Amino acid sequence: MLRVGMIGLGGIARAHCDAIAELDGVSVVACADLLPAQRDAFMQKYGIAKGYPSHTELLKDPDVDAVGVVLGHHLHHRLTVDALNAGKHVLVEKPMALSLEQCDDMIAAARTNGKKLMVGFTNHFLPVNIKAKEILDSGKLGPLITIVSYMSKNWGVAKRRPQYRSRYHGGGMWLSNGVHVADRVTWFMGSQAMSVSAAIGTRAHYQAGDDSATAFIRYKNGLAGVVVSVGYADGGPDHSTQIICANGSLRVGWGEDRGLWVGQNDKWEAVEFESWPHNMRLEWARFAHAIEQNIETPVPGEYGRHIQEILLAAEESAMTHTETVLPSGLNWSYQATGEPIHVDHGWV
Repeated sequence: MLRVGMIGLGGIARAHCDAIAELDGVSVVACADLLPAQRDAFMQKYGIAKGYPSHTELLKDPDVDAVGVVLGHHLHHRLTVDALNAGKHVLVEKPMALSLEQCDDMIAAARTNGKKLMVGFTNHFLPVNIKAKEILDSGKLGPLITIVSYMSKNWGVAKRRPQYRSRYHGGGMWLSNGVHVADRVTWFMGSQAMSVSAAIGTRAHYQAGDDSATAFIRYKNGLAGVVVSVGYADGGPDHSTQIICANGSLRVGWGEDRGLWVGQNDKWEAVEFESWPHNMRLEWARFAHAIEQNIETPVPGEYGRHIQEILLAAEESAMTHTETVLPSGLNWSYQATGEPIHVDHGWV
């Protein structure tokens, strides 16, 4: 049994606890939040025995094996490092942190203490995405050509907490939600990013963080993907992804347009896929499995750092009006693993 302590009891914490409640091998045994009323209500709703006013007190609890760091983006770094140094495994929400230096601290703390660190990219655990990646990686549609992915949604500024409207605190649409789209494209692409050209701004709201971004990402496999992330004031939602290959295409829908279609012979056909009741359920199950088997987590800190590198490079590109080369992309002919890049043109 993996005994979890939940740190930060906002809306996303409820989603995590709902998912964990459906698992046999994982249980939330403690929680921490500064607000007593919120903490007490949370404990009562989920039957949590122990509640603490701070994360430091929770981390002293010997009955806690792992923690979920699920609060403001600007707090991810400190709380994750504290938890790892206290001997706890950590699943931290996206974005991983606010700088590459902070990401490096978190990765180093996990290695030094021999604990697991996983970043909460839930797109890896959506059944529709899992099926799409299975088809893509099978090669049945031929060589990959490009990927275009959207997250266009109502920003809901009136109900959004101040820290998520402020870039200083790691807020804004790009870091809050665009991170999902950058992750989605990179995961499907199966290659490291090399450079980014982006336009990011605040177009629909008066706030200290962005609400719209379009990024063109070049990858080391010679391909490129497009990421569109918009938090509009009014409009219609779009969470679609189109994956174009030489001998077929995939259209992936999420939310109201949930589904998967394969495009061949100039028509689209729906594809069936196994449906999990909650993507976070699979996320926590895989995290617990990695701890139990002492293997790498499905979304390790190094991957989370790379996505953060893409996000920050996009911001730099938007400010300088130039294409920004990622620090890890300077040696374009090799992945971080040291393996050489082999560009498959498909027609050779």
